[in-house]
Amino acid sequence: MRRAKKSFEKKLATNINTDRKSFFAYATNRSQAKPVIGPLVGSDGNTVAQSHEMAEMFNAYFVSVFTVDDRTTLTSVEPAYRGSEQDKLHNIQADEELVKKKLDCIRSNKAAGADDMSPRLLVELKHEITFPVTMIIRSSLESGVVPDAWKSAYVTPVYKKGSKSQVHNYRPISLTSQICKVSESIIRDAVVEHLESHALVNGTQHGFRKGGSCLANLLQFLDKVTQAINDGDCIDIIYLDFAKAFDTVAHNRLLQKLDMYGIGGKV
Repeated sequence: MRRAKKSFEKKLATNINTDRKSFFAYATNRSQAKPVIGPLVGSDGNTVAQSHEMAEMFNAYFVSVFTVDDRTTLTSVEPAYRGSEQDKLHNIQADEELVKKKLDCIRSNKAAGADDMSPRLLVELKHEITFPVTMIIRSSLESGVVPDAWKSAYVTPVYKKGSKSQVHNYRPISLTSQICKVSESIIRDAVVEHLESHALVNGTQHGFRKGGSCLANLLQFLDKVTQAINDGDCIDIIYLDFAKAFDTVAHNRLLQKLDMYGIGGKV
């Protein structure tokens, strides 16, 4: 039994790159610490332990952090895009070959979104559903309208730090439609190609870029600091962290900036 257990655990560790879900499911099952949410303490000091009431508290807090921006406060921004008008990213073409390639990339062990469309089902039926999925994504891109089903999500609060009884110490993780993610991936690839082909992204930007990572950024930074120290120079380092950066992005300002980078139209 000990040999069988050791062999099983070794297999989980070996296959972690292709099957993370099994590894972490086993690790979580063996762990003595079980994550539990609540009870929570409200702004009035009262303790809430009922699931429904805690969900309402989380919902109220997650909504409160979003930024409602006023268009009247927008300032003019100098265009960064220097290319021709016809080279601007105003339309994206989605064909069956591209959609099939994206469906091939879906991992069957991922969780389903609010539409309860299992990734396993999409993977098994990818040849049969490529055409209808292509039509849905193409219709969305051509009309500039996102289906309502794609806007629904399962939101799970994940503890970050501090007191577990305070809602502001949790961050929301959303599980959205897998088909929506296929559409997002197609748009993302087109946007990145546009930005990089027109040299609109600084070479020092490592986050959210293919081949870039925190480690690559750190190695370059460490190399420059080490070189400066060897040369006898002084180093001043300023670290910045934006609180709830993704939740507080003002959409009007984001759209304005995209326009300055040659991205507009239906996109």
